Amino acid sequence: MITLVVGLGLIGGSIARRLRGFHDTKIIGVDKNSISLQSALADGVIDEGYPLADGIVEQADFVILCLYPQANIAFARQYARDFKKGAVITDVSGVKETVVKEISEALPPDVDFVGGHPMAGREVGGYQSSTDTLFDGASYLFTPTQKNHPESVSMLREFAEYIGCSHVVTTSPEEHDAMIAYTSQLMHVVAVALCNHPMLERSAFFSAGSLRDCTRIAVINEKMWSELFLENKNALMGRIEEFCETLQQFRDALASDDRDALEEMMRIATRQKQTWLMEKQN
Repeated sequence: MITLVVGLGLIGGSIARRLRGFHDTKIIGVDKNSISLQSALADGVIDEGYPLADGIVEQADFVILCLYPQANIAFARQYARDFKKGAVITDVSGVKETVVKEISEALPPDVDFVGGHPMAGREVGGYQSSTDTLFDGASYLFTPTQKNHPESVSMLREFAEYIGCSHVVTTSPEEHDAMIAYTSQLMHVVAVALCNHPMLERSAFFSAGSLRDCTRIAVINEKMWSELFLENKNALMGRIEEFCETLQQFRDALASDDRDALEEMMRIATRQKQTWLMEKQN
């Protein structure tokens, strides 16, 4: 088996680090960054490395697209007629509706693309930040369609578990994007908004940890996240509007000195967070 990892950044590099031994695969990396390729080769993470995929995609049985969403789509279109017959292709994009639609339409019917999204990351990117423990205990989301072969989905589940994920979830591209707009994208919007506040400049010694915790993900890759936001803008705008409504409820309770309303909102939040934590532990 030959596996092609396209993009050796944080996610692609971390995947490649855990692939050794998976179906006795030969691991080939493609990345325009020569330093990343040299480092991955020196680390023994990949067996071969190339700046371009020309002449390489024809060999690959398994292709993992680890670029930004539009770049993944562009790659699939560019090499659509070159992929090996029967190859299984997946991606790691943080949005799925557009990616699944565009890539599926670009590929011939004898190539099987299944959208994927590992729920793992760090505040820093690049191959130098990759680690062989990034996916330990994480969830991996897949968005198969009726076009996909059950064997492909089964192999991807095996792959996700092999690299360390403890939960493999199949969902639709639509549900994926609606949920990610809340669980990930809205969280990044809030963190950025908090750090764009002028009071941040004077806050260093006025916080015992809450500000640090709430803004952890504000150290952000603006190129990638702006693309993710725009690709999923309708769902994200909906989550932002809902969040604003909740903030307005707090403001109204404060304006009317309604302590009962404040306490009730906090009780509900505590109860729901505790339920969420129990579900995460199972």
